[in-house]
Amino acid sequence: MNEILFLNTPIIHLRFASNFAFEKISDILQAKGMNPEVAIERAQAVFASESDKASLFMHNLQSYFDLSIMSKIYEYIARKALFQEPLSLSSYDQLLRMMQQVYSSALSESELKALRQISQANRYGIALVR
Repeated sequence: MNEILFLNTPIIHLRFASNFAFEKISDILQAKGMNPEVAIERAQAVFASESDKASLFMHNLQSYFDLSIMSKIYEYIARKALFQEPLSLSSYDQLLRMMQQVYSSALSESELKALRQISQANRYGIALVR
């Protein structure tokens, strides 16, 4: 069984079959007219050394934020990829900066707390389950 008991809380191990984060970002870049091969390369490069965990990072964000916010997040990441600017979603500072540009209003206390939890989960490679 893929389950471990830690502090009386079951933790389920998840493995992502494909890297949907790269696919989504690549699709956005291709919609902007970028060559498919270059779009995939840029989508992978935006996550730099954390590219193997990109889908996990996006899963953790999706566990808290709704579809409209997630589409803005993907657009933000695609813009970073377009200009070849690396992004670290395990960094609270970079997550906060990204969300401040995505949100039209100030983040609430619960959203800031969720961002901190997401950045910590991303740093340790843990999938959040809601």
